[in-house]
Amino acid sequence: MKKTLWLVLLGIVAFAMMALATLPAQVAVKPLASRGIVLSGVTGTLWKGSAQVVQSGQVNVGSLQWELHALALLTGKAAADVKVTRPDGFVQTKVTASPSGRLRFDNLSASLPLSSLPPAVSYGWKGSAEIKLSSLVIVDKWPASAVGTVEVLDLLGPPRQPAPMGGYKLTFPEQAPPGVVAGALTDVSGPLQVAGTLELKAADHSYLINGLVAPRADASPQLVNGLQFLGPPDAQGRRPISLSGTM
Repeated sequence: MKKTLWLVLLGIVAFAMMALATLPAQVAVKPLASRGIVLSGVTGTLWKGSAQVVQSGQVNVGSLQWELHALALLTGKAAADVKVTRPDGFVQTKVTASPSGRLRFDNLSASLPLSSLPPAVSYGWKGSAEIKLSSLVIVDKWPASAVGTVEVLDLLGPPRQPAPMGGYKLTFPEQAPPGVVAGALTDVSGPLQVAGTLELKAADHSYLINGLVAPRADASPQLVNGLQFLGPPDAQGRRPISLSGTM
């Protein structure tokens, strides 16, 4: 009797997975429209498909390719390999979504202009972002953990008086204090030498940047004068910098 029951259950699961595998992608993506996400030029199935254009509100996200992972469904989660391609960049990763809303991104790789990011992230600055994260976990729309690097290159800002500011790199180690995403901040190029830390706290969605900054020999007089507002320099010519807020 037990063996028969298991065979029936396996048959039901197999039938359900077959139905999902053959469900046209055009039908599967229709519910996204109620959330302001519209996909055009959709081909394939729910299991493996693509869309020529993804529009989220007024933002043209780019073209999309996806392939679901069958085994994840057996654990109550949804997982897929996804790739977004734009004329000016790309994003590719494996994303896993839990019923609680928790999102995990594995092998996240991206190259995007800052102008393609939300204003709350770019603040009107221009440049490009290069992202290589082996893992990133998002809980309640906030990073809960991150491992890897994020680089901002060819930075131009601030918006009112834009000037070339070079490039900077954040490195997130594998271990961090509970409830905090912590990264080391260093310069890659440009008129400033920077060494500091970035902390993102999940409890209140706050950020804190602490560090030391010093001008290089080729820094503009305007930039050198601007650094004087940070306070007196130390013996190495570095001045303390601290930025904090909530998002």
